[in-house]
Amino acid sequence: MAWTWDDTKKTRNIDWDLVAQYSAKEFGRFLRSLRERARLTQSDIGYRAGVDQTYVSMIETGKRDIRHVSAERMLRLLQAYGLTKEDIDHLLKAWSTPKEERTHYTETPQNASEVRPYRLPVVEGGAGSPSFEDAREFMLFWLPPMKGKKETSLFAVKITGNSMEPLLYEGDYAIVDTETPPLTGAIVAVGIPGDGIVVKKLAERNKQLYLESVNPLYEDIPLPEDAKIWGPVISVVRNFHQGFPSKKLKALP
Repeated sequence: MAWTWDDTKKTRNIDWDLVAQYSAKEFGRFLRSLRERARLTQSDIGYRAGVDQTYVSMIETGKRDIRHVSAERMLRLLQAYGLTKEDIDHLLKAWSTPKEERTHYTETPQNASEVRPYRLPVVEGGAGSPSFEDAREFMLFWLPPMKGKKETSLFAVKITGNSMEPLLYEGDYAIVDTETPPLTGAIVAVGIPGDGIVVKKLAERNKQLYLESVNPLYEDIPLPEDAKIWGPVISVVRNFHQGFPSKKLKALP
């Protein structure tokens, strides 16, 4: 996950090495999540940065890459989204660091010996049965070798909706391990009768388990009594094309 929010201290913890890997579209979603957390509109951002609201929209949808605008405008925009001088310094440093030197550089290795194919059942989040065992679709995923894990214990959930942005986006595939006990704080796949399999963050408050959405626009819900926690999400496959991950293979912390 690129960033977390401490509600008790009202502070952010941002992994700038990971953010630096974002495409223009992903970075736009990241900025949008900061804006929504601050309860600001695109017009508010435009007023702060001295640009039109439509320009802000283009930044957030990735139609305009913020890295390719003038330094002065980039600075105004980043400040408008609430980034501090220290934040901006970290971001610029991460952008200027060669990919191979970044702490979290996770591009799919060119050496085929560093990954192996996993043929996994695929279910679509929020649809169908709350079980993955009757999945009719199988896809081939190239993943780093997972020592001690059986292929039969893994399955993939195709993400739908935007309740988990900016960690998971619609169209991503979350790889779930059914043999690892889930801990609070982990992203998990949960089977809920009537809703199918959903992917949420598992949290505990006053001895009550909750399913949290990363996107602040969505409310957290108590874990239903008849829900089944299938297991934690151990990796995320993005930029999927014709059954194979094209460039990025991001492992969750």
